[in-house]
Amino acid sequence: LKHVYLELCPTVRRRPAIRPAVAMPSLSVEYIKHETGEFDEESVFQAILSKKNILRIEAVSRCCNLRWLDLSSNQIIRIENLEGLTQLVSLDLSHNKIQKVQCLESLASLERLQLKANPISRVQDLDGLRPLQKLRHLHFQNIDGSDFCPVCLKPEYRGRVRELCPELSALDSRRKHLPDLDTEVAAAQQQGDLSLPEPKPWFGPDDLDLEDVCQPEAIEGSLKAEVDDFENALKECQAAFKEADELLRLQAAAAAEDAG
Repeated sequence: LKHVYLELCPTVRRRPAIRPAVAMPSLSVEYIKHETGEFDEESVFQAILSKKNILRIEAVSRCCNLRWLDLSSNQIIRIENLEGLTQLVSLDLSHNKIQKVQCLESLASLERLQLKANPISRVQDLDGLRPLQKLRHLHFQNIDGSDFCPVCLKPEYRGRVRELCPELSALDSRRKHLPDLDTEVAAAQQQGDLSLPEPKPWFGPDDLDLEDVCQPEAIEGSLKAEVDDFENALKECQAAFKEADELLRLQAAAAAEDAG
């Protein structure tokens, strides 16, 4: 009857289906050990914790030997509680809700940082990058401009990042010292025809003049000294073998005489 009533009275609002609440795990030491399969937090060297609906960064500082930490695609709103991760080399915080780069002072070994697709919109919110002296690869967007943070649209974005991280090798997958190919091609086209030097032959007439090197008499003459040395050495070896045979014969004769 309920279904018939709803069909006859379409203006009656249906109650929306109640969806089960999504669990928001706490980033505790026990949770980290469970996800990484380690029994001791000091044995955790890599933690892949993406897409776990994590709200806050907690307890990871107790994993003092952590090298690689992936917290991408969560619900994190603030960078915090990273003290003690002096061995951390790579940190991925992409696809979160972070608005400011901060609290990275203790990450003395960090070389790679990813913050793509976060609502970081102000250039001054990048100042937290300054303590990262070993940072070499930094990502606020992909190389094609996708998954960008709003700050990437600021005209002073790249200059400010270079000022904060002068030792950076690549920003957003673009290497610092890689030439701009479009600029190089345009410059080459503007130069027009290039004047190239005349090629020089690899061999000159003197190099190809073999004189009488290919004559049998010349070959024999050039090798005469080496052949003489070889023949003399051969004669010495033959004499030594002959002398050794004689000594063996005399030794055998003496042994036979003693036995008789």
